[in-house]
Amino acid sequence: MSLFTTNLCASSGALTWSFITYYETRRFSLDSIFMGAISGLIFITPSAGFIGIPTSFFFGIVGACICRAALLIKYTKVAARLRWVDNGDTFATHCIGGVCATLMTGLFARKEVAAYDGTEIIGGVVFDGHLGQLWIQCVEALVGFLWAFVGTYLIVAFLDCIPGLQVLATDSDVIAGMDASQMNESLYEAQWAEEEDCHPFGKGTLEI
Repeated sequence: MSLFTTNLCASSGALTWSFITYYETRRFSLDSIFMGAISGLIFITPSAGFIGIPTSFFFGIVGACICRAALLIKYTKVAARLRWVDNGDTFATHCIGGVCATLMTGLFARKEVAAYDGTEIIGGVVFDGHLGQLWIQCVEALVGFLWAFVGTYLIVAFLDCIPGLQVLATDSDVIAGMDASQMNESLYEAQWAEEEDCHPFGKGTLEI
């Protein structure tokens, strides 16, 4: 069950994100497929063995929509004042998506599904009518957030104090490009001049 729901949730997330991108730009993007699959995997992580197959399909759809909307956080004025750095969209997907997925598990977890693997739970709100599981998930989300935030902050703060291991790159390095400034190579160098771009769709409806 866990294997099936995991793959289904990732697939529905990938399709949802890519279709939204196509609706907005009239072009498919592999990046959108990857991000959608990641959001689906994040949403299924806390609930893989506790929700049914149809629910996992809708988890992927909801996960893609929530994580995609959360990407806008880094473009807000508050994020600019805080000098927010989320180039990998980690906060939008893993933090926002993870918290939402944990809470939704409290809503849609099923005692019947958990019993397939011999696990006993009280069940969630929607299918089993137990509000207590939602409160358990709220505590779990809070503890997980604090543990990850505090632990990551301490590690980053320690590394930032070590010469040569500063966390943030300088503005000049960012403007030049991280590939060029950090690894002395670039996608636009002459060594790639004779390489041909891949165009699986003749009409250019897919971005690589």
